[in-house]
Amino acid sequence: MGFDDRKQDLRELKLLQKQENKQVTDLLYKNHLALEAKERKFDADSTALKKSYDQDLDVMTKQHKQQIEKAEQIQQNDMKNAAKKLRTEQEKELKMFREKQKQEMKLLKQELDLLPRDNRKEKSQQIRETKQIEMEEKERLFMENQSERMEKHMRLLADQHRQKIAMMEGQCLQQKQQMYRTREASIWEMERTQLQERHQLMKTQLKDMFFVKRHQMLARHQKEMENQLRYNQTKEDEMQNRHNMEKRRLPKILKSEAKTRAMMFKQSLRLSTIGTPEDDKFKIKQFEESEKKRMKSEQVNQEGKHRRQLKALQDKNEAAIKELEQLQAEKRKMLMEQETQKIKELEDQFAVDMNQWKALLIPRKQTLEENFQRETQEQQSFYADVVSGEGGIPAMPNIRSSASSVRSKGGTINSRQSTVI
Repeated sequence: MGFDDRKQDLRELKLLQKQENKQVTDLLYKNHLALEAKERKFDADSTALKKSYDQDLDVMTKQHKQQIEKAEQIQQNDMKNAAKKLRTEQEKELKMFREKQKQEMKLLKQELDLLPRDNRKEKSQQIRETKQIEMEEKERLFMENQSERMEKHMRLLADQHRQKIAMMEGQCLQQKQQMYRTREASIWEMERTQLQERHQLMKTQLKDMFFVKRHQMLARHQKEMENQLRYNQTKEDEMQNRHNMEKRRLPKILKSEAKTRAMMFKQSLRLSTIGTPEDDKFKIKQFEESEKKRMKSEQVNQEGKHRRQLKALQDKNEAAIKELEQLQAEKRKMLMEQETQKIKELEDQFAVDMNQWKALLIPRKQTLEENFQRETQEQQSFYADVVSGEGGIPAMPNIRSSASSVRSKGGTINSRQSTVI
């Protein structure tokens, strides 16, 4: 494998790495945009939910205010009509009382006319004055009694109306508090759902990231394997070419060596004085046969050497392939373990976030119910003069499973004489 080929492989690997980095960067940016979009959706959903409940609360508050104002107007009319009716009745009673007194005065006058003439005038005057004082006192007591009855009746009527208003405001307060419970319960459910959705999105994005990394790793491993196979094949091809060249060159070398050796052998025979020409021919023939065997042996040795060299190279290449496969398998395993660890860390963090949210939810519920309890107690205290005991405004429990968080617009809504409106 030439230098240019290795350089080309490095360029391809660098280009592949650049593409991988771009894919990761693009995916990170895409995930960031998705998280931002999800957070904006969460904010919009939360705002819409709160706005919807706030509108419902405003409508309910206006309805309660209208109901209380209507009840107060009815109370004023009832008080006015009752006072007018009672005043008319008392005027009739007073008129009848005075008529009765007039009759008594007439009877008294008739009785006085029957007195003796000698002291009638003085005694009549004295009796009239006494009777007049007595009648004035009776009229005063009668009118005081009427006034007391009027005041007692109007106070009783006012207490009855005030008790009705108290019960009405108690019902309104309970409806308003239940609306707040429903509102806050919906907000809490939305918060829980958003925590789960945010976690699921992050988990999906994490899996997508590792999917891309696995895909990139497989592509890179495939490229590395292709390069290694091509490198191995190039080495084997180079060895095959070298062996072929050596195989083609060996006969020429052997023939040249055989020719030289034959000349040297014949030269040695000529210099030797031992033996006849027939013996020399026989020796030359034996030498030539020996050279043929030697040449054949050299060729066989060369073939064996080539086979051993090729086998060693193939074994080396196969070992390199196995080593690369093992290294790539370890990298894939490490990536899978890293993904498992990251998912576990994400799950653990989600569990921590969920537990923290649940822990903070308890005091939020307690604070909400404490506010409701305070409102109810304030209302009960306000109407304590007309509502008491079991017949009063029912107190709200401290904690309810359907309760919600502290009201953002909380506090008791007041009007002239109302703890609800």
